[in-house]
Amino acid sequence: MSINKLVVAVTGTPGAGKSLFAKQLAGKARHARIIEINDIVHRHKLYSSTDMFGAKVVKIGALNAALKKEVRSSSGLVLVVGHLVPELSAGQRITIVLRLDLKRLIMRLHKRNYPKEKIKENVLAEALDYCGIRVAGKCAEVYEAETDRDRRMLMRYILAVYAGTKHARPKIRSISKMGELLKLISEGYSL
Repeated sequence: MSINKLVVAVTGTPGAGKSLFAKQLAGKARHARIIEINDIVHRHKLYSSTDMFGAKVVKIGALNAALKKEVRSSSGLVLVVGHLVPELSAGQRITIVLRLDLKRLIMRLHKRNYPKEKIKENVLAEALDYCGIRVAGKCAEVYEAETDRDRRMLMRYILAVYAGTKHARPKIRSISKMGELLKLISEGYSL
């Protein structure tokens, strides 16, 4: 017997695989809905301007109100996805923070044509675990996942919680990227 509603937030730096994770998880669940935070921002024009890189300066208060309304009107497995999750209150029970090897992150952001300064900003955010630190204490359970194995295990866990079946909580991991950052710098990557 599944629970009526389970809100799960999926966050991480741009390029970490949030949307893919949410789509894969939703594909395994009955009655799943994905709420992409960026879609709410665009649909309701919840930004005041753009920065020097073309990124939208989001009106966090208005976005939070719109997100809460979307979540309230949803049932089933509700997946709130976006790098802005740490700045919002979606009422989630579980937050998944997707992490990524810094070199892979740089490659993904290059492929997306991010400006060099924006790539540096996101590499620092990933290295400092900005998302993980900011979501700590905002919900009952926070998990960091970097490997495909970690991600699959968390998907199984979330599906078990949603189905209302007996399950053991995953181990909480704190993933440090500072060693990777120092290695990048020693290899000539300038910040």
